[in-house]
Amino acid sequence: MTAVPADTKTLGIGVRLRAARERSGFTVIQAAERLHLDPKVIEAIEAEEFEFLGAPVYVRGHMRRYAELVGERGADLQEIYAGSLRAAAPPDLTQAPHAELAADPRRLLRPVAAAAGAAVLVAAVWWVLKGTSQPGPARAVDSDRPAVAEVVPVQPAQPAESVEPASVVAPAAVQVSPRPAEDHVLAAPQTAQLQPERQVELRLTLNADSWVEIYDARGERLFYDVAAANSIQTVAGRGPLRVILGNAPGVAVAVNGQEVAIPPAARSDDAARFVVSSSGRVAQAR
Repeated sequence: MTAVPADTKTLGIGVRLRAARERSGFTVIQAAERLHLDPKVIEAIEAEEFEFLGAPVYVRGHMRRYAELVGERGADLQEIYAGSLRAAAPPDLTQAPHAELAADPRRLLRPVAAAAGAAVLVAAVWWVLKGTSQPGPARAVDSDRPAVAEVVPVQPAQPAESVEPASVVAPAAVQVSPRPAEDHVLAAPQTAQLQPERQVELRLTLNADSWVEIYDARGERLFYDVAAANSIQTVAGRGPLRVILGNAPGVAVAVNGQEVAIPPAARSDDAARFVVSSSGRVAQAR
């Protein structure tokens, strides 16, 4: 196996484990047999090729068991490895400062232009009203011409006999039609508004250090770090939540305020992989 140069923050993990193995008198094959592992896993740990082992939860599990076998202080190695994970974590771009946007001078001119336009409009209205309010010259009345009233000829009234009586029309039968569909629509209850996404609250009470990964239903990472002993980690997200614990025996799990047990089928040695549904049910991850 080709060795990959180790990161300076993890330098010493593989060297210390290899030296402890040699002091214990184990070969690589013997150590792998004791741990029920492939010898390549032992070689990868000593070469610090941690990417070969998979997710950090598996790296921590193999490292802890190997340290116990050869008598090395596993807590020190776990701390070194945790520091390398924090150093390699991508920066949080949401915390980066944002430059303030410069004020747009065109936005400042808009109120001024609006005020000027209003003033012009008021002046124009005032000028028009002033011009129409002045009385015009009265027309001269020709007093010599007598006023002639317009005579409207009166039409003679028609004889009463010529008026035909209005025929009585029987009221037509009115067919009652059913109310239009719109009435039924109005009478029907309004469509229920969309319910907000149901949040699942997960609380982890740690008695020992443990690697923790938590993802929501959209796959967004809610927690991805080493949770310290004697701490309580609480996250909430849209269910189902997918949870990975590196040291499940040292973690107590509560969902929506109720303590729950991790199913035995979800455990693998000290690690555990399980899913918390939106209703709070805990099941083995598939």
